[in-house]
Amino acid sequence: MSKLDVTKKHYSKLKAMSKITNIPSEIRNFFSEKRRSIVMDTFTRLLEGLNLDNRSLGGLKRENCQLTNLQVFQILLLFPFFAIKGFSHYDGSALCRMFGGKKDILYSYLSQDNVDWRNVVYRITNWLLTKVTVRQDHKKSLLPTVLIADDTDLPKTGMHMESIGKIFSHVHQKCILGYKALMLCWSDGRTQFMLDFSLHGEKGKVDGKEQGLTSEQRNGRYERKRDEKCHIAKRKEEYFMSKGVKLLDMVKNAIRNKIPFDYLLVDSWFTCTELVDFVYRRHKKFHLLGMAKMGNTKYMTTNWGELSAKAIITKLKAKKEVKYSRRYHCHYSEIEVVLGKRAVKLFFCKRGKKEAWKVLLTTDLRLRFMRAYEIYAMRWSIEVFFSDSKRLLGLADCSSRNFSAHIAHVSLVMIRYNILASIKRTLDYDTIGGLFGDMYLGVHELTVVEKIWAIIIEVVAVVSELIGADSDELTIQIIENDKRLAALREYAQTA
Repeated sequence: MSKLDVTKKHYSKLKAMSKITNIPSEIRNFFSEKRRSIVMDTFTRLLEGLNLDNRSLGGLKRENCQLTNLQVFQILLLFPFFAIKGFSHYDGSALCRMFGGKKDILYSYLSQDNVDWRNVVYRITNWLLTKVTVRQDHKKSLLPTVLIADDTDLPKTGMHMESIGKIFSHVHQKCILGYKALMLCWSDGRTQFMLDFSLHGEKGKVDGKEQGLTSEQRNGRYERKRDEKCHIAKRKEEYFMSKGVKLLDMVKNAIRNKIPFDYLLVDSWFTCTELVDFVYRRHKKFHLLGMAKMGNTKYMTTNWGELSAKAIITKLKAKKEVKYSRRYHCHYSEIEVVLGKRAVKLFFCKRGKKEAWKVLLTTDLRLRFMRAYEIYAMRWSIEVFFSDSKRLLGLADCSSRNFSAHIAHVSLVMIRYNILASIKRTLDYDTIGGLFGDMYLGVHELTVVEKIWAIIIEVVAVVSELIGADSDELTIQIIENDKRLAALREYAQTA
């Protein structure tokens, strides 16, 4: 089917879009058999199979709105794959021509305060996760299942966003305008799903310049009064909460949602006595494996009393208990110690003569260095998400003033990524980027066809007005007379 092939069935679909109720199936049907992408086909079938209803997405619909909340939700999930960068680009897009609605509908939907986005993400992710955990390649995997926690910068440019302020970026090593996103990820070494997130700000240490802003800048920010019991108000309460404390809440929530995992992986920012105690107190059995700081924290040793990590590795080197791994090209040593009142194991690791010693801490006393090294390497899964979601799915691109919209935007990005991750596992793709490229290519061809068809419809409307004919009847006559279209194609090929 060429890009100028137009059928009567195709035209009738364009005229009946306002009556559509099943958006995923209409997306599938809009492709011809030859041009139907297995990626888009799988994506829309997963989208169709999501166990969600209008009630869980904020109610049935607003008055005078032709789309239900479920339909708006499905359209928003499709945005990146139809090259729609933002709401302002929706009105002229293929999705708008197919399903109608205006950008104001999308704005108002994301600004709702009564959608429990945390629950929505978990419901979808739990369903996708069951599709992975029943696979033989998951059951036979030599790697454990893990939760991974880390934060990332969400840079912004608008000074009028709700609660916006300066945050310290470890990437740029300076303060930037934006939000911090603390995120929780599940991984089995081959597939990662995003489970939860919270948005955070930093109060700062300078009196009169809270969050790094002047009083005039703070007063110029958007403010919104909310019901204290609404879901977004509860998310807003997390804004200045310690990320370490919020992490504990996230892990508890993952346990309540029956997420299977064996280890919690964190970097040195989160590893502390409180987190070790938390892991030991849980009824669910899992272990902590995190990078620790080579700072002043004291560990009780069997032979040397209380020492810092630096002092411990000095003692281990003196006793010649440092070994070399040819497999990982590093020197390492391990020792059991007590942190607070809990027994933990420390793994020291160093690459090269000039590199400083690093230390891993775990509550799994049976773990050996080689295995700990392999498991902790799984932590990079969340870094892959940060990279892919910012580059492909616009994780940091929301520019709304409303805090509710930012929560909804990040939630939608996580859902898109989780669906793509499920397809990646099913279709055996190497990367999310490659999968996104194949999906985008097929949709881009559809978008081109739609733009050409829109031009044809516009031209027919002008001609019908000049000759006093009905535009619908004239269009159908053109469609049914294939000779004219065939002649146009032949001329285009020889020109």
